[in-house]
Amino acid sequence: MTGVIKVNGEWLPDPDSDLQYSAEKVKTSKQTEAGTTLIAVTRQLKLSISGSWTLTGAWMEKFRAYRDMDTVQVSVYYPQTDALSTYECEFEIEKETHITDARKQIPERGGLYKVNVNITEL
Repeated sequence: MTGVIKVNGEWLPDPDSDLQYSAEKVKTSKQTEAGTTLIAVTRQLKLSISGSWTLTGAWMEKFRAYRDMDTVQVSVYYPQTDALSTYECEFEIEKETHITDARKQIPERGGLYKVNVNITEL
């Protein structure tokens, strides 16, 4: 295994540092006619993953394709339970930087890119 998360069935390369995982409780509240507030917890947890990668041009194209899709299937490997869980997510590129000297150093790969990504469960 080359990574800890899959997007649409393909393992992503290892990130530059540990991925940041967070989970929030999803709830909605509504005002009733009597003036009270009704709170409904619709889901216990909503997964959010953020991280940064240094990618070749080919991988950068894949990341852009994930960004352009409405949703992606993200599978997360949890080593403590040895389980792979799949979520319907939105893939967002927060920041993309082309490393200028890399194109000269590795032209056959289209250079290198530094990218920050946020993946949020829908």
